[in-house]
Amino acid sequence: MKIKYQHRHQPFHAFISTDNTYPLHLHKHVEITIVLSGKIHIAINQKEYVLSEGDMAVIFPNQPHSYKTTESSRILLFFFDAAFPGDFTGDLTKHIPGNPMVSKEHLVYNVSNLLKALYERYTENCDSRLLKAYTSVILGHVLPLLSLRKIDYTQDLDSIQRILAYVDLHFLEPVTLDMLSRELGISKFLISRIFSDQLHTSFRDYVNGRRVALAQMLLLSTTNPVTEIAFDSGFNSLRSFYRAFKKEYGITPNEYRRIATENESEVL
Repeated sequence: MKIKYQHRHQPFHAFISTDNTYPLHLHKHVEITIVLSGKIHIAINQKEYVLSEGDMAVIFPNQPHSYKTTESSRILLFFFDAAFPGDFTGDLTKHIPGNPMVSKEHLVYNVSNLLKALYERYTENCDSRLLKAYTSVILGHVLPLLSLRKIDYTQDLDSIQRILAYVDLHFLEPVTLDMLSRELGISKFLISRIFSDQLHTSFRDYVNGRRVALAQMLLLSTTNPVTEIAFDSGFNSLRSFYRAFKKEYGITPNEYRRIATENESEVL
Protein backbone atom coordinates (compact mmCIF):
# COMPACT_ATOMS: atom_id res chain seq x y z
CA MET A 1 0.00 0.00 0.00
CA LYS A 2 1.62 3.21 -1.21
CA ILE A 3 1.10 5.98 1.36
CA LYS A 4 2.30 9.55 1.07
CA TYR A 5 3.50 11.14 4.31
CA GLN A 6 2.29 14.73 4.59
CA HIS A 7 4.50 17.11 6.55
CA ARG A 8 2.57 19.73 8.52
CA HIS A 9 4.49 22.07 10.79
CA GLN A 10 1.81 24.37 12.21
CA PRO A 11 0.30 23.29 15.55
CA PHE A 12 -3.11 24.40 14.20
CA HIS A 13 -4.31 25.08 10.67
CA ALA A 14 -7.74 25.39 9.00
CA PHE A 15 -9.07 26.11 5.53
CA ILE A 16 -12.05 25.58 3.23
CA SER A 17 -11.56 23.21 0.29
CA THR A 18 -13.72 22.96 -2.83
CA ASP A 19 -14.09 19.69 -4.81
CA ASN A 20 -11.34 18.07 -2.77
CA THR A 21 -9.72 14.93 -4.18
CA TYR A 22 -6.49 13.83 -2.50
CA PRO A 23 -4.62 10.48 -2.66
CA LEU A 24 -3.88 8.15 0.24
CA HIS A 25 -1.72 9.85 2.86
CA LEU A 26 -1.14 10.17 6.59
CA HIS A 27 0.33 12.71 9.00
CA LYS A 28 0.98 13.24 12.70
CA HIS A 29 -1.90 15.72 13.09
CA VAL A 30 -5.51 15.17 14.04
CA GLU A 31 -7.79 16.11 11.13
CA ILE A 32 -11.43 17.16 11.42
CA THR A 33 -13.60 17.48 8.31
CA ILE A 34 -17.13 18.85 8.13
CA VAL A 35 -19.08 19.07 4.87
CA LEU A 36 -20.47 22.52 4.12
CA SER A 37 -22.20 21.50 0.89
CA GLY A 38 -22.29 18.65 -1.60
CA LYS A 39 -20.95 15.17 -0.94
CA ILE A 40 -17.48 13.67 -0.49
CA HIS A 41 -16.05 10.14 -0.21
CA ILE A 42 -13.45 9.66 2.53
CA ALA A 43 -11.43 6.45 2.91
CA ILE A 44 -9.99 5.99 6.41
CA ASN A 45 -7.99 2.90 7.32
CA GLN A 46 -9.27 1.02 4.24
CA LYS A 47 -12.94 1.80 4.97
CA GLU A 48 -14.92 4.24 2.85
CA TYR A 49 -17.45 6.72 4.17
CA VAL A 50 -19.73 9.05 2.22
CA LEU A 51 -20.29 12.39 3.91
CA SER A 52 -23.08 14.80 2.99
CA GLU A 53 -23.79 18.35 4.14
CA GLY A 54 -23.48 18.65 7.93
CA ASP A 55 -21.66 15.32 8.41
CA MET A 56 -18.18 15.27 9.93
CA ALA A 57 -15.22 12.91 10.30
CA VAL A 58 -12.35 12.85 12.78
CA ILE A 59 -9.10 11.32 11.54
CA PHE A 60 -6.62 10.41 14.26
CA PRO A 61 -2.81 10.73 13.94
CA ASN A 62 -1.10 8.34 11.53
CA GLN A 63 -4.36 7.00 10.07
CA PRO A 64 -4.12 6.52 6.26
CA HIS A 65 -6.91 8.42 4.49
CA SER A 66 -7.91 9.86 1.14
CA TYR A 67 -10.59 12.13 -0.33
CA LYS A 68 -12.60 11.84 -3.54
CA THR A 69 -15.25 14.19 -4.93
CA THR A 70 -17.35 12.68 -7.73
CA GLU A 71 -19.70 15.64 -8.30
CA SER A 72 -19.12 18.66 -6.06
CA SER A 73 -18.14 19.32 -2.46
CA ARG A 74 -17.17 22.12 -0.14
CA ILE A 75 -15.57 21.09 3.12
CA LEU A 76 -14.05 22.78 6.16
CA LEU A 77 -10.79 21.18 7.29
CA PHE A 78 -8.96 21.50 10.61
CA PHE A 79 -5.49 20.13 11.38
CA PHE A 80 -3.88 20.24 14.82
CA ASP A 81 -1.18 18.49 16.76
CA ALA A 82 -2.51 15.91 19.25
CA ALA A 83 -0.79 17.89 22.03
CA PHE A 84 -2.57 21.12 21.01
CA PRO A 85 -5.81 20.66 23.01
CA GLY A 86 -3.97 19.41 26.12
CA ASP A 87 -6.48 17.36 28.14
CA PHE A 88 -7.43 15.17 25.16
CA THR A 89 -3.89 14.25 24.06
CA GLY A 90 -4.06 10.78 25.60
CA ASP A 91 -7.37 10.03 23.89
CA LEU A 92 -5.95 11.11 20.53
CA THR A 93 -2.61 9.24 20.72
CA LYS A 94 -3.54 6.01 22.51
CA HIS A 95 -6.89 5.28 20.88
CA ILE A 96 -8.51 4.96 17.47
CA PRO A 97 -12.18 5.46 16.66
CA GLY A 98 -14.39 2.48 15.95
CA ASN A 99 -16.34 4.82 13.67
CA PRO A 100 -14.63 8.09 12.68
CA MET A 101 -17.75 9.55 11.04
CA VAL A 102 -20.50 11.46 12.84
CA SER A 103 -23.68 12.16 10.91
CA LYS A 104 -25.41 15.52 11.06
CA GLU A 105 -28.26 14.00 13.09
CA HIS A 106 -25.91 12.93 15.88
CA LEU A 107 -24.00 16.20 16.24
CA VAL A 108 -25.18 17.81 19.46
CA TYR A 109 -24.74 21.20 21.10
CA ASN A 110 -24.35 22.98 17.76
CA VAL A 111 -20.94 21.42 17.12
CA SER A 112 -21.13 22.50 13.49
CA ASN A 113 -21.59 26.11 14.58
CA LEU A 114 -18.66 25.75 16.98
CA LEU A 115 -16.48 24.50 14.12
CA LYS A 116 -17.47 27.46 11.96
CA ALA A 117 -16.79 29.84 14.86
CA LEU A 118 -13.40 28.20 15.39
CA TYR A 119 -12.58 28.78 11.73
CA GLU A 120 -13.60 32.45 12.00
CA ARG A 121 -11.41 32.95 15.11
CA TYR A 122 -8.51 31.30 13.27
CA THR A 123 -8.85 33.61 10.25
CA GLU A 124 -8.90 36.58 12.66
CA ASN A 125 -5.48 35.50 14.06
CA CYS A 126 -6.88 35.30 17.56
CA ASP A 127 -4.96 34.18 20.65
CA SER A 128 -3.95 30.51 20.35
CA ARG A 129 -5.43 29.89 23.80
CA LEU A 130 -8.87 30.68 22.41
CA LEU A 131 -8.30 28.21 19.56
CA LYS A 132 -7.35 25.56 22.13
CA ALA A 133 -10.49 26.30 24.15
CA TYR A 134 -12.76 25.93 21.13
CA THR A 135 -10.96 22.75 20.06
CA SER A 136 -11.28 21.22 23.53
CA VAL A 137 -15.01 21.95 23.71
CA ILE A 138 -15.56 20.41 20.26
CA LEU A 139 -13.55 17.30 21.13
CA GLY A 140 -15.40 16.98 24.44
CA HIS A 141 -18.69 16.73 22.55
CA VAL A 142 -17.48 14.61 19.62
CA LEU A 143 -15.04 12.01 21.02
CA PRO A 144 -17.75 10.11 22.99
CA LEU A 145 -19.55 9.59 19.65
CA LEU A 146 -16.58 7.83 18.00
CA SER A 147 -16.58 4.56 19.99
CA LEU A 148 -12.91 4.93 20.95
CA ARG A 149 -10.85 1.85 21.65
CA LYS A 150 -7.23 1.40 22.66
CA ILE A 151 -4.78 0.84 19.85
CA ASP A 152 -3.75 -2.79 19.44
CA TYR A 153 -0.25 -2.55 17.97
CA THR A 154 -0.37 -6.13 16.67
CA GLN A 155 -3.68 -5.83 14.79
CA ASP A 156 -4.71 -2.23 14.16
CA LEU A 157 -1.55 -0.88 12.57
CA ASP A 158 0.82 -1.73 9.74
CA SER A 159 4.59 -1.22 10.08
CA ILE A 160 4.70 2.50 9.29
CA GLN A 161 1.75 3.26 11.58
CA ARG A 162 3.25 1.20 14.42
CA ILE A 163 6.54 3.06 14.12
CA LEU A 164 4.95 6.53 14.08
CA ALA A 165 2.50 5.70 16.88
CA TYR A 166 5.35 4.43 19.07
CA VAL A 167 7.42 7.56 18.44
CA ASP A 168 4.43 9.80 19.18
CA LEU A 169 4.03 8.11 22.56
CA HIS A 170 7.73 8.05 23.49
CA PHE A 171 9.43 11.05 21.83
CA LEU A 172 9.91 12.72 25.23
CA GLU A 173 12.09 9.76 26.24
CA PRO A 174 15.62 8.97 24.92
CA VAL A 175 14.15 6.80 22.14
CA THR A 176 16.64 5.15 19.75
CA LEU A 177 16.48 3.01 16.62
CA ASP A 178 17.63 -0.02 18.63
CA MET A 179 14.89 0.55 21.21
CA LEU A 180 12.26 0.96 18.49
CA SER A 181 13.43 -2.20 16.72
CA ARG A 182 13.41 -4.22 19.94
CA GLU A 183 9.97 -2.99 21.10
CA LEU A 184 8.21 -3.45 17.75
CA GLY A 185 10.08 -6.46 16.43
CA ILE A 186 11.02 -4.63 13.22
CA SER A 187 14.56 -4.53 11.81
CA LYS A 188 16.20 -1.17 12.47
CA PHE A 189 17.41 -1.20 8.87
CA LEU A 190 13.79 -1.50 7.68
CA ILE A 191 12.79 1.31 10.05
CA SER A 192 15.54 3.54 8.64
CA ARG A 193 14.40 2.75 5.10
CA ILE A 194 10.76 3.55 5.94
CA PHE A 195 11.80 6.96 7.25
CA SER A 196 14.02 7.75 4.27
CA ASP A 197 11.87 6.28 1.48
CA GLN A 198 8.33 7.01 2.69
CA LEU A 199 8.68 9.89 5.13
CA HIS A 200 11.60 11.56 3.33
CA THR A 201 13.41 12.30 6.57
CA SER A 202 15.70 10.52 9.01
CA PHE A 203 14.60 8.82 12.21
CA ARG A 204 16.50 11.38 14.29
CA ASP A 205 15.06 14.35 12.42
CA TYR A 206 11.52 12.98 12.80
CA VAL A 207 11.92 12.53 16.56
CA ASN A 208 13.42 16.00 16.90
CA GLY A 209 10.60 17.38 14.78
CA ARG A 210 8.03 16.02 17.27
CA ARG A 211 10.03 17.55 20.13
CA VAL A 212 10.39 20.91 18.39
CA ALA A 213 6.64 21.01 17.64
CA LEU A 214 5.92 20.63 21.35
CA ALA A 215 8.54 23.25 22.22
CA GLN A 216 6.97 25.67 19.74
CA MET A 217 3.60 25.33 21.48
CA LEU A 218 5.18 25.79 24.90
CA LEU A 219 6.98 28.93 23.72
CA LEU A 220 3.65 30.41 22.63
CA SER A 221 1.45 29.25 25.50
CA THR A 222 3.73 29.57 28.56
CA THR A 223 6.24 31.97 30.03
CA ASN A 224 8.57 29.13 31.01
CA PRO A 225 12.30 29.74 30.44
CA VAL A 226 13.67 28.41 27.15
CA THR A 227 16.00 26.06 29.02
CA GLU A 228 13.08 24.48 30.86
CA ILE A 229 11.10 24.13 27.63
CA ALA A 230 14.05 22.42 25.94
CA PHE A 231 14.23 19.67 28.54
CA ASP A 232 10.43 19.41 28.89
CA SER A 233 10.32 18.75 25.16
CA GLY A 234 12.66 15.76 25.34
CA PHE A 235 16.02 17.31 24.43
CA ASN A 236 19.01 16.33 26.53
CA SER A 237 21.01 19.51 25.82
CA LEU A 238 20.39 23.13 24.95
CA ARG A 239 22.76 22.86 22.02
CA SER A 240 20.77 20.06 20.36
CA PHE A 241 17.53 21.93 21.06
CA TYR A 242 18.73 25.19 19.46
CA ARG A 243 20.13 23.33 16.46
CA ALA A 244 16.91 21.35 15.88
CA PHE A 245 14.66 24.38 16.41
CA LYS A 246 16.62 26.58 14.01
CA LYS A 247 16.61 23.79 11.41
CA GLU A 248 12.81 23.62 11.61
CA TYR A 249 11.90 27.31 11.90
CA GLY A 250 14.98 29.16 10.63
CA ILE A 251 15.38 31.22 13.83
CA THR A 252 16.27 30.56 17.46
CA PRO A 253 13.61 29.78 20.09
CA ASN A 254 14.17 33.18 21.73
CA GLU A 255 13.67 35.01 18.42
CA TYR A 256 10.57 32.94 17.68
CA ARG A 257 8.99 33.84 21.03
CA ARG A 258 9.88 37.52 20.66
CA ILE A 259 8.35 37.78 17.18
CA ALA A 260 5.22 35.89 18.24
CA THR A 261 4.79 38.18 21.25
CA GLU A 262 5.20 41.32 19.09
CA ASN A 263 2.66 40.03 16.56
CA GLU A 264 0.18 39.24 19.32
CA SER A 265 0.56 42.76 20.73
CA GLU A 266 -0.16 44.25 17.29
CA VAL A 267 -3.38 42.21 17.02
CA LEU A 268 -4.49 43.38 20.45
